[in-house]
Parts: sequence; structure tokens; C-alpha cells
Amino acid sequence: MRKSSNAILFIAAGIYLALGAVAGYTTVNAVVLLLLGIERYRTDRARISIIVIMVSILVLVITQFAMFAVVVLISLGIYYLKARPPSVGAYVSKHKLILNMRDDEQSWVLQSMSFWHAIGEIRMDMSLAVPEDKETTIVLQGLVGDLDLIIPDDYGIEVDASVLLGQVSFRQVKEGGMFHRLTWKSQNYDECEQKLKLQLFYLVGDIKISTV
Repeated sequence: MRKSSNAILFIAAGIYLALGAVAGYTTVNAVVLLLLGIERYRTDRARISIIVIMVSILVLVITQFAMFAVVVLISLGIYYLKARPPSVGAYVSKHKLILNMRDDEQSWVLQSMSFWHAIGEIRMDMSLAVPEDKETTIVLQGLVGDLDLIIPDDYGIEVDASVLLGQVSFRQVKEGGMFHRLTWKSQNYDECEQKLKLQLFYLVGDIKISTV
């Protein structure tokens, strides 16, 4: 056990030195702090975690502005390709630097929407929602996102969720790591009275989708 721990430590140190030599140690330290802040936030939702995440992103923007701009532009490009309004029904589209959406405590109206944000926390309990249309499309995309979506079990569901770094859990299945993508569609999707399409894309994300 001790030899394995030492081996992991040496490998991690080697990777740290290699990345620091290429990208700069300030950048590498900011990425490490960003990941630690996200992991801490998943655990206890502490305000200090949000501060660490914000400071880390600020440092990355300052030290690697060109790379950050490229990432943002690519993310926005993918967003505009994906976020196409439905042919019928109401539709909401928003762009925000920080998004905090909580629809999980009282009745609310479910309609098609697309949101792009740099940092976001989204809680939606669709079992409490009243859908406006028989088919709803939700596009959520950003750089850093923490999503918790609850969907009625009798909905027809189509999911396309991707994270560059993080985890995606659907029902009882949880998978994490890098370049993770989940695609799933209900077998009886076309026959369901109420349909829901989810398109979720994040650079760093923690996406949880459950049914009730």
C-alpha cells in the first residue's frame, strides 16, 4: 500500500512539474485550486468554495487570456448551434456570467429554454412544474456548472450531456472523469404524452439527473 501511495505521489509530482514547465506554475496552481474548490462545493456548498472557484477562474483569465477567450468562443459557438428555438410554444434564452436557478420548492411553469453562463448552479424539480407544451427542450451550457434535475418518470426523456472534466449521473448510474458523455433516450419516447429533451454541455461540471 505504501509503495503504491509513493508511486502515485511521484507520478503526480512529475505531471505537476511537466505541466508547470509548459503552461506556467501559476496556471497549474489555479487549475488545481479550481478543481479543489469544485470538489469542496459538491460536498458542503460552502461560500468559501465559491470564492476559491471565482479567484481561480480570475487567475486563469489573467494568465491565460488567449486560451480562455478561445474556450469561451468555442463554447458560445457550440451553444448557438445547439440552442435553436422550437417551431412552436414559448421559449426563453439568456446569457449570464453567473447563473443561480432554483425551481425546486414550489409550482412553476416548464417551457423550452436555453441558458449559457460562465458559472452556474441549477436546481429544477420538474415534478413540481406545469409544462406549457407537450415537448420541451432545455439547453444548458457553460464553463462551470452544478446541475440537479428531477424529472417525472412518466416523461419521455432524451438526454445528451457532456463534460470535459467532472461527472454525469443519470438515475442510479454515476460516471466521472475526462471527456465524459451520456446519450440516452426512452424506448417509448414517441408514445409519451409529455416529452423532454435535455442538452447539457460543460467544460467542468457535475450533472445529476434523477427520475421520480
